[in-house]
Parts: sequence; C-alpha cells; structure tokens
Amino acid sequence: MDHRIDRRSLLRLAGVGALGLAVPSFLTACGGGPSGGGVSNAGKDLAPWPTYVPFTGPTPDAPGDDSGVQPLYLKYPERLVRSVGDTPGDGSDVTVMVLSYGAPPKPVGDNQYWQAVNRALGVNLKVIVVPDPEYGQKMATLMASSGDLPDLVMFSNLALPHAAEFVQARCADLSEFVGGDAVKEYPNLANLPTYAWKGMGRIGGKLHGVPLERPMPANSLFVNRTALDAAGIPLDWTTEQHLDAMKQLTGDRKWGVGWFKTLFGGLGGITYHAGSLGAPNTWSADGGAFAPTLATPQFEQALEVMRELVESGAHYPDSLTTSSTDMQSHFHNGTVATMNDGFGSVSLATMKKIDGRFALDLGRPYGPQATPWQGPGVFGHVTFKKAEPARVKLLLRIVDYLSAPFGTEEHELANYGVEGKHFTKDADGIRTTDLYGQENNSLLPTKYVGAAPAVLYLPGYPDAAKAVHEWQKATLPRSVRNPATGLRSATEAGKGAQLGQIVGEGIAAVAFGRKPLSAWKDVVTQWRQAGGDRVAGELAEEHAANR
Repeated sequence: MDHRIDRRSLLRLAGVGALGLAVPSFLTACGGGPSGGGVSNAGKDLAPWPTYVPFTGPTPDAPGDDSGVQPLYLKYPERLVRSVGDTPGDGSDVTVMVLSYGAPPKPVGDNQYWQAVNRALGVNLKVIVVPDPEYGQKMATLMASSGDLPDLVMFSNLALPHAAEFVQARCADLSEFVGGDAVKEYPNLANLPTYAWKGMGRIGGKLHGVPLERPMPANSLFVNRTALDAAGIPLDWTTEQHLDAMKQLTGDRKWGVGWFKTLFGGLGGITYHAGSLGAPNTWSADGGAFAPTLATPQFEQALEVMRELVESGAHYPDSLTTSSTDMQSHFHNGTVATMNDGFGSVSLATMKKIDGRFALDLGRPYGPQATPWQGPGVFGHVTFKKAEPARVKLLLRIVDYLSAPFGTEEHELANYGVEGKHFTKDADGIRTTDLYGQENNSLLPTKYVGAAPAVLYLPGYPDAAKAVHEWQKATLPRSVRNPATGLRSATEAGKGAQLGQIVGEGIAAVAFGRKPLSAWKDVVTQWRQAGGDRVAGELAEEHAANR
C-alpha cells in the first residue's frame, strides 16, 4: 500500500478487510455459480508460474532473505546498470488506465517527467488517470462496455464484481508469454518474486496479468520510538507490557494508540493484535480444510485486548469517526504514539511529514506465540488488451521497463525522473527538487503500470531504515501467509459486503463495550450461516487445484 491511505485501501490494510473475510480479493471477486465455472482453477490445466530469475544488483548494506526481509540500502548506488537493451516501443500510442491517489498530472506538453518516460519507452503514453473515489464506478463502467479497451488496465486489490469473468473474456492470456521460462525474455518481470504472481493468482488456470509487487509485511504498528524510549518501554514486550505502555503514553491530550474506522465499521488494528496473539492469518488450511481465524480463541483474545485499551482510555477517543488520513496526521504530529497502518507507509513521504519530531519505528508483536500476518505481496496487477502477439510483446516490454529494479537506470527514471530536473544526488543519495513535487510517478501513476520488488531505502533517514530492517528481521521469520491469497470464492464475491458488515459491526460492538465479549461467538455463527462456511468450502476446492 502506498502512503496515501483511503477507505478502499483500508479493506486490504486494516481491520476486517485485511482479514480477507469481509472483502474478497480480485480473484475472488466474481460469480459464475457455486464453483465459479470457467474462472475457477479447479479441474483446469494450470499455466506454470513464471520462472524466478533474481536481479544481481548493487550490494546492500544489509541483505534481505526468503522470509521477506528487504535488502537495506543506506546509500544510493554509485553506479547504475541498464536492465533494458533496446527501446521497448515502436512510436505508437499506448493507452493506459490507472488508479490515482493524487491530483491530476500536468499535461504531457508541460510535464518533463512524462516526456522523458515517453522517450525512454519509445511510445506515446496516453494515460487515463482515475481518482480513487471514482475507481469502482469507472471500472464497473469499463467492464459493462462493449467498446474498445485501453491497452493496459490496472486492477487494484479492491474487489470488483465479475472482474475475473471480464478479464478472462476481454483481456489477453499471457501464459505463453510469461509462464515458466518464457518470462526470461522480460528479465525485469522474471525478477518479480513468485509470491507476487501467486498473490495475483490464475483465472481458469491461466495468467492474465502482471503483478504489482509489494513487501511481505501486512498491517503494522507504527510507533513513535522517541516517546516509547522516554517512557522506558522496551522493544520486545508482553501483552501486559503492551497494555501498560499504551496507558502510560496517554494523557495531556495525547493517546497511546490511534485507531480508525474501516468501511464495514470495524477498527483498524485487529490484524496486529490477532497476529501478536497467534491467530492464523485469516484462515487456517490444515489438511486442506479451511477454517476461519474468526472462530479461534486467539482472535477472541485479540478483541479482548482491544476492549481493554478502550476501557482504559488509551485509544484515541474518536476512533469510529476519524478517517485514516486524519489519524495519520495525529501520528505524524505526536498526538497518538502508535497507530496501525499498511507497511507501505514506511516511505520518504511519511518521514517528511514527521519532519524530525521523533524517531520512527515499528512495534514488534507482543505475544509469546505470535504469528505476524503477511500481506498478499501485491497491490494489484495490470491486464493487457487482447491483440496480436507482436503487440502483446510490445506492451510486455513497456511493463518490463517500468518494473526495473533498484540499482538500474530504468528504475531511477521511472521513480525519480530526470537528474538535474527532478532530483539531484549528494552524499546521502537522491534529493528531490521542487519540480519533482509537481511531476512524479504518483501524479502520473506509472508505478501502477510496472513495479520493481521494493527495497528499504529512505534517503536522508538512515536510522529509520535501519530500525525497520531490524524489525523485519525480528518479525518476518515467524510470520504466516494467508492460505487463501490468490484463490477465489463465488460466495465471497456475491456476499462479501454482507459478510464484512457482520464482522465489522461485531468487532466494533465488542471492542467498544456495546456487547459483551461472549457475544462474539454469536457473530461468528451469524457469519457462518450467512455464507462463511460456503466460502471455506470453495477456498478448499481452489486450494487443492492450485497446488
């Protein structure tokens, strides 16, 4: 998730949406009957996952590992390499439809970043930027239309009804181009880790897109380490120490913990507490049978911790009416000492908003048998308009260029623009200019057309980068993945909003004391009867097919 969080993004990053029980992922967002029909993977010949060929880039200051720990860079590489030999394009127009969380980009004639990207790609990018509040409706209109499609369409993790059927019917099957060793023709796509392809998943056994990779951590507890250190609160803590710490940090119109309301009425933060106390990540899949984390004692214990935080007054008092953006501001200015947010908020933008007020860190899970939850490994993915093979390959070369990894010339252009115009370099590395604030890959969201595997690099803030890396090393080796990631369920697609409402309202009612903790069992029963048990059965069928 990127640093600008909104109500739709919360469904993935916090509260019930992150459970995957309330809102289906893209590949579960389709109907088609009980087993999903043609878009189901059960009983289909499965395209092989793309062969993983990692990029041998600049040596990091501290390495990453297979648990999801990112390579740490404290300085920008002195020498960059080229990852793309020839200009990808042929001078043609390429229409792209992408999501945006920012203001509209400057027109291409006035936009030096856009012009530079066009020259590098060898095409004329015609970018349709869809503001986030309009994304769901715009995508629904696109899918309902029988007209011509853009060449490239970005799908976020927001669930869209019948999206899989649309993609299968109207978008290119990329299996022959990127499945197995075929992906080696596009080395930057081969550098995308397998978990990202699996997070995107297959449709009807085929590969219908390229994933937009994101780091492994899911919803995380962002902490004001300066405030915690001043109060003598340790890095590693028990459940009781966590509760006491949040109380200790509360007073004089400051609070220990900041929550915010999710779309379905739940509270952001349940994932951190559930993972701290050993709850399975959304589902357990023992023996191939799916069981919801909602029904586990550990999840109920997490609700009890949240309830205790409410009763003690340690939480921000307007949690059920405060937006995520406002709560982020409260964290940045020190009003709240901790808040749950998507890991993507570990960013240069966040550091600039904190503006030196305190040292940023992430809070470690507090339970003795913690199972920190991993994210899906993707922010979304890009689909391709059906076309002749030569055209599909051209589009793949464009996405390959924009997916170039850290340490390459292509990555520098795509992420920072033109040296001397959008950024300069000094001993600390990249220094963005005022022009970068007006022309970048957020305002012209090329980063949602292709994305490299993320590294830990916060120019000018090495201590924060080191702290996050230490947190990853302490947390990720024991983290657990959601076994439903990349799978689909027709029932969840059709009843996801209803199921989410049940869970979200139940979390809020129990946490804020409107109902006793014992009432949670009734919430789980209601969820099961409303379709939760059917979701479990369908996921088990898909899981068996995707092995």
